[in-house]
Amino acid sequence: MSGVGIIGAGPVGSVLAARLIAAGQHVTVCEVNAQMRARLIKSGITVAGTPAVPVPRVIERIDGFRDEPPAVLFLAVKAPALPLICDALSDVLPPETTVVSWQNGIDTERVIAASLGADRTVRAVINQGVSFAPDGSVVVAFEQPPHYVQEVAPAGRSAAESVAELLSDGGVPTQRAENLVSMVWRKAILNAGLNALCALTGMNMREAWSDAFARDLAIETMREGVRVARANEIMLGWDYYQGALDYLSRAGEHKPSMLLDREAGRRTEIDFINGKIVEYGEIAGVPTPHNKSLLALVKAMERKL
Repeated sequence: MSGVGIIGAGPVGSVLAARLIAAGQHVTVCEVNAQMRARLIKSGITVAGTPAVPVPRVIERIDGFRDEPPAVLFLAVKAPALPLICDALSDVLPPETTVVSWQNGIDTERVIAASLGADRTVRAVINQGVSFAPDGSVVVAFEQPPHYVQEVAPAGRSAAESVAELLSDGGVPTQRAENLVSMVWRKAILNAGLNALCALTGMNMREAWSDAFARDLAIETMREGVRVARANEIMLGWDYYQGALDYLSRAGEHKPSMLLDREAGRRTEIDFINGKIVEYGEIAGVPTPHNKSLLALVKAMERKL
């Protein structure tokens, strides 16, 4: 058992694969989309500004990991696909494989741990924005390393440290964190503010933040997220809210993932972002009308996809 596996060759998974391959890792990429799989086999992965990187092994089905199980498996798929993927992996992976949630959203690691075991599950928080260019190359709109990982259960600490080392050696600067749940929520609240709003309006991040009506809605949505997090004793930091506003005021013309999902006719990750704020709000007795409305509107939109 050796090497790295990546499920999902979207922009996030492709950037990860390209960097690890360039650093000398043997990487197997699992991608169900036939067109994307064919491009990986024929042309490899091109991250804008760098030469194309050939992918050592490309597979269509998860059971392709049975013959060559990886030491570390990154799940770079949309969060709604996790239950089905984890169910399939439970019959394929040996217990020694570390599984990393390389995704957006709240509680994705809990879904993985419930199916595959907490001791080998690691959660990541990724600080980057990426998308596909028309020619199939990957554009990194922004990146703010380091990225962070943490084990789900205490027994997995060494696994998390190994993952951080693997990523850092592979050109993805990463540190093990002590309180990753706080980082997950800090990022999710930012995403809750603009992701759904951009998906519903078709605006990119800069356009949405520059529009007075959209900005006011984003601010109220984030305020709810802050109240919910604090009511559930999730530490955001005393200066988080103002920092979040400052961060979004600098947003570029980047299309967030939910808008890209809408344009591609895919289900979004709304349940793991605004939906989780609503869920935890109900637990703590904190009203979340703005998040509830965005959740309902995006779910209604998905019925048309």
